[in-house]
Amino acid sequence: MTGGAMRVLVVGHGLIGKIRARGLVSLRDSHGVRVAGTVDPLPRPADAYGGAPHYATLDDVPLDSFDAAVLAVPHHLARPFGLRLLAAGKPLLVEKPLGVSAHEAHALLEASRSVRLPSFVGYNYRFMPGVRTAVENARAGSLGTLRSIDMILGHGGHPPVANDWKLLPELAGGGGLIDPGVHLLDLLLLLAPDVKPHAAAATSGFWKTGIEEDVVALLGRERLLATVRSSRIRWVNIFRVEIVGEDGYALVEGRGGTYGPQVLRLGRRWGWNDGSGRSQRQTEDVHDFGEANTSFDDELAAVVRAWREPGRALETIHPCTFEEGARVAEVTSALYAMLEG
Repeated sequence: MTGGAMRVLVVGHGLIGKIRARGLVSLRDSHGVRVAGTVDPLPRPADAYGGAPHYATLDDVPLDSFDAAVLAVPHHLARPFGLRLLAAGKPLLVEKPLGVSAHEAHALLEASRSVRLPSFVGYNYRFMPGVRTAVENARAGSLGTLRSIDMILGHGGHPPVANDWKLLPELAGGGGLIDPGVHLLDLLLLLAPDVKPHAAAATSGFWKTGIEEDVVALLGRERLLATVRSSRIRWVNIFRVEIVGEDGYALVEGRGGTYGPQVLRLGRRWGWNDGSGRSQRQTEDVHDFGEANTSFDDELAAVVRAWREPGRALETIHPCTFEEGARVAEVTSALYAMLEG
């Protein structure tokens, strides 16, 4: 590090790369971090990010010019770029998923073990306020023994998305299951780490690229059943999570923006039976977090804190570790095997 500031290279300057670079700029004073440079074949304004240099390829970047890296590239590039950066001793924030398969995820996990600082996977849904509060309540036991978890995430899409690399399985590693479905699998594993896949089904045919466009997965453990549904043909953006335990429930809907405001409803079992004459809905504790979505910034701040304070204990809601990311990849690969079988 130079002058006490942690220098972070942003590899990939697409939608998410730009979000991460802007996030690093906003954290400069509060977290002692700065953009060391950006890497992308396409040029960018020279004065962006405080005049940080821009490189066309990773080969052009001096290894001593940065301390850590954000990897925001198409899924199939995560493994080769990630292994190269880890071999140079640089900790990473890799945008989800961690490679295109469990095999690739484990290769990255193994390579990360020789790096002094921890590496993370960009599963920002953990940091959405409604999701965060719901997960914290469930993990603290306030909902009782979990019995059902149902999640749905659908992208409305737009005509130009037909040319998006995420619809090409050779680049994305699959379709709706691997993106955006892995976000839901990450949340599910936060709530029930030992859940096992039971069945999966999918349909395809609209985008003509061979990806699964609408997928449903059934997972479970003991008395818990969970469904995960991810779609790229929903035509209206939707995000909903329902967590039901024997003592209560947490319902999250919306994620801000075009998905609608994020609203969390916490309820008690038979809350209506308190003699007040209220309905069950009237007894709920409702939190409206509005349409702003600061989850990328909150996640990035937590990653930088972990890098700048080695050994810092992880909080209940923390950036997804490589170990957790590899577990998501294992479940994803198992579900793909069910779809193919």
